[in-house]
Amino acid sequence: MKAKRSEHLETTFGEPRYAVGADNVQIAYYVYGHGPEVMFWQHGFNSDAEHWEYMLPFFPPDEYRIIAPDLRGCANSDKPQDEGAYTFDHLTRDALAVIRTEGIQDFTLLGHSTGGAIAQWLASELGDAVKSLVLIGPVPATGVPVNEAARALFLRGADGDTRVEGRAQILRLGWYGDMPQEMLDALLPGALTWSKEAFVGVFNTWTRGVNFPERLSRITAPTIVIGGQHEPFLTKDFMMATVVGLIRHARYLTVPDCAHFIHIQQAAVTAGIVRGFVAAQASRN
Repeated sequence: MKAKRSEHLETTFGEPRYAVGADNVQIAYYVYGHGPEVMFWQHGFNSDAEHWEYMLPFFPPDEYRIIAPDLRGCANSDKPQDEGAYTFDHLTRDALAVIRTEGIQDFTLLGHSTGGAIAQWLASELGDAVKSLVLIGPVPATGVPVNEAARALFLRGADGDTRVEGRAQILRLGWYGDMPQEMLDALLPGALTWSKEAFVGVFNTWTRGVNFPERLSRITAPTIVIGGQHEPFLTKDFMMATVVGLIRHARYLTVPDCAHFIHIQQAAVTAGIVRGFVAAQASRN
């Protein structure tokens, strides 16, 4: 058993479990709760599963069972030393491995950012096994092309003398207003667990290596897309054109006073939306 990075994580998710992902990479994942409502939560770029801790208190453990993996290359998952080991195919196969290891059916998929792209692909692959789909500031199935200035800004976080400040800057970009120092201190350790290869590889994936819009018509699960009022990149118009408009019966909802880290800056509001949406689907069955 690998050492767990955070004692605080243990009090929420418990000890990491492991699934064998693509290329025999060990994918760490965590289970919270033991309730009948099963959910799979996938985090995104420059974060780890511990970032979900802000929403967890709003999901009673006797009502929910939440499974949340660390992406390969960060936190307690293996970190292949090859940028080519971080393609979208690798990331989706890893997530499938966790789902199959836990043997879950009739569950809700939830993903943030790059995790939102993974969740869309999973929903298109798993069909009726996914009963509802929640996308929080998701990367669309076409990826998010960035110009050279934005690419240079993001890749300051890759390695070297700019690594810490570069990754901190990315966190600040996703925050509405000035990020409090205590929040940066809480989020930055997860970002710093990313290896250089993972950081560059996953960045290249969500900007250049995601392309499956033709699969979105396969999604049968009721879908809600949650956006931040002050989202700097994944704006409402962009989401409507690239996500909501391509998924049957998908709906969009804006959360005020937040940017990209909707599930952290407005954790209670986001959790309430998610719980209400999931309960509404259950009531229709």
